[in-house]
Formats: sequence, structure tokens, C-alpha cells
Amino acid sequence: MSASYTYGLVCLSEKLKKQDKTLGFKAMTRKSFLHWRDKHLSGQNNFSAETLLEGRILHNLRFVKQVLKHCAINDIFHYRLSSKLFPLITDTTLNLSIEHFDNFNSIKDELQQIGETAKEHGITISIHPDQFNVLASKRSDVVQKTIRELNFHAKIMDMIGLPQSYAAPINIHPSVTIHKSTQEEKTDDEGLREIVDRFYEGFKQCDEGVRERLVVENEDKGCWNCANLFMYFHNYCGTKHSHFFPLTYDNLHDYCNPSSLQEENVTQEQNVRAFAGTWKKDVPVFHYSWGREDKFRSHADFAAENIPDYDMEITWECELKQKDYAIEQLQNWKDEIKIAPKPKPKAKIKPKPQPKKQESPEVLKKLQRSDKRDDVYTAYNHVYGINM
Repeated sequence: MSASYTYGLVCLSEKLKKQDKTLGFKAMTRKSFLHWRDKHLSGQNNFSAETLLEGRILHNLRFVKQVLKHCAINDIFHYRLSSKLFPLITDTTLNLSIEHFDNFNSIKDELQQIGETAKEHGITISIHPDQFNVLASKRSDVVQKTIRELNFHAKIMDMIGLPQSYAAPINIHPSVTIHKSTQEEKTDDEGLREIVDRFYEGFKQCDEGVRERLVVENEDKGCWNCANLFMYFHNYCGTKHSHFFPLTYDNLHDYCNPSSLQEENVTQEQNVRAFAGTWKKDVPVFHYSWGREDKFRSHADFAAENIPDYDMEITWECELKQKDYAIEQLQNWKDEIKIAPKPKPKAKIKPKPQPKKQESPEVLKKLQRSDKRDDVYTAYNHVYGINM
């Protein structure tokens, strides 16, 4: 284990689940909520659907406190909040608001206690809203739904007492070229610029708590590999809109959707160093996982090798299926840390196509340098071997 790495637990603890199978988050579907609402309105029960939902939310928040204490005992000092803590709250058709709940003060107190528990144990917190959040969609209803969702997550982070900064990031995917609700997108230089421009327009409509925390992650398919994400969401957006998005590196996505510049494959280390430089003074929060042998895009239970040691301060959210058991494996790795080889899919799986040549040098030459972030441009040129 690198002394400069922090491992992060994603949402659930398999160790706690083994101790008590009932431990976990409680959900509620829209169908179930309407069922209980109808029963209450017809006089068939003496409690409302809202009361039932409040109880599940309070259970979820108390469970988070339990997980945070468990993290501290197991030397895990980062935690990704589940985006499922507040079921149905952002569904506008139900007209719900936590401020109008009878137990709102209890909810507020639980959120405050989560913040106090995290602070007491030195645990940082992030959140990763679901992939249906697409700020760059051509559909206004999708964009507005995304803005509502992001604003709500930011409000919860504020109520917890987390900083409005990248120290408590809200991480999302660009997603627009693979999202089912969007029209087919152009993925040439002009098309990618248009996507970023739309993303930024949606971003500007978000609350300040979102704008101060939002980071963007490379994807496992489509046009948003590491190189494109850096060139467009960081460099291009910074040059045109004066906002340089910090970038979240995901190693499994990078394997599934590699980058090439000047006909050379970009290495994991090059991407890690370039992405880390986009976080300014804050510690980067990246994702680490390993692909299953039978389905390499899916997360395996455990990693086949430890995270390479780049001698950098990085928080790695562990997306392996065995959660804290997998983190324990990484913490106690006995072998020498080295660049992890790519997992090999079984022969029957269609091999992944080689990355296409990108027009990266020509695109980059068109970008004007920014005095504000000249250090990032310099680092990018050095890491990727590009002379502008």
C-alpha cells in the first residue's frame, strides 16, 4: 500500500452485511408509495405513505453513521454516499419535500451527526449520482431533471456540513453519447465541443453547491475516454468558458475505452498524472476496480493486483464487489506494487477493438492557452508528449 493513498468505501459494507443481513439501505418504489398513499386516503390504514418514507430515510441515515464508524475502525478514511439515501424525493410527480416532513428536524439532526462523525474520524465524503443525470442532453426535460437531482444532492451535502469544494466532490459522467434518452451525437471535434457547451449551459443553472463540487469521469465506452475528457471538459471548457472541470480517473473504464495520441496508446500512469493535475489544491478522488474474466466491463469481487504506486496523494474509491473485504486485500498486499496487467477475457469473448487514431494534436493546436491554468497545459503537454 502506498503511504500517499487513501482507500474509499463505496456505499455499503460487506463485513457489516455478513454480521447482520438486515443491514443496508431501504428503498421505496413509486408504485409502492402510491399504493400506501391510496390506502391511507381510503382509510384502510392510519399512517401515511409520507410517514413510511420518512422512516426509511431515517433508517438510511442512521445506517450511514454506522458505516462511517466501521470505516474508522478499519482504517478507511473516505466514503461515497449512496445516491439512494432519499428515495423518491426528487420525483416531481409526487410533490415531496423533506422540509415538509413531520420528522424533518430528526432528518436534519441525523445529517448533522453524519458530518460530525466523519469529521471526528477524519473521513472525507463524496457522492456519485446515477448515470441518468445528463447535463448535456438535447432534451430539456432530462437537463432539468438532472439539475434538480444535482441540486438536491448538494443540499444534502451542505446539511451534512461538507465543504463547497472539490474536497467533497459530486461526480458524474458526460454520458450523452451512450444515454438512451438522447439523440445520436456527432463525435468529431465540432460535435464534442457542442456537447461540452451544452453541459456547461446546464452546469451554470445548477446551485452554487453543485458548481463548486462537480467533477467529470471518463467512461467505459463512447467518445469520453481519458484523452477526450481532458481535451474538451478541461482544456476546451476552460479556454472558452473559464471553467476547468476536475477529472475523475477510473482505471477499469480506461482499460475498456483506451486513449491514443499521435498514434501512441496513452498509459494508465500518464492519465493518472494528467487527471490529478486538474484538481488544483484538492486531493483527487479516483476509482479503482478490476474486470471480471467472463464480463470485463463488470466489477470483479477482488482485484488481481494492487493499485500502482505513483508516489502521489490520491483517494481511490474501491468499486470492487466485495467492498471493504477488497479494501482489506489492497491494504495488506504483500507483493511488490507494480503496474497492474490488464485482465484477459476468455477466448469466447469478442476482443476489444484497438483505439482509433484521434485528431488530438490538431484539435489542441486550435485551443488558446489560458494564463490561469498554464501549469496544467504544460503538464499535459509533458505527460502526453504534445508540442503546441
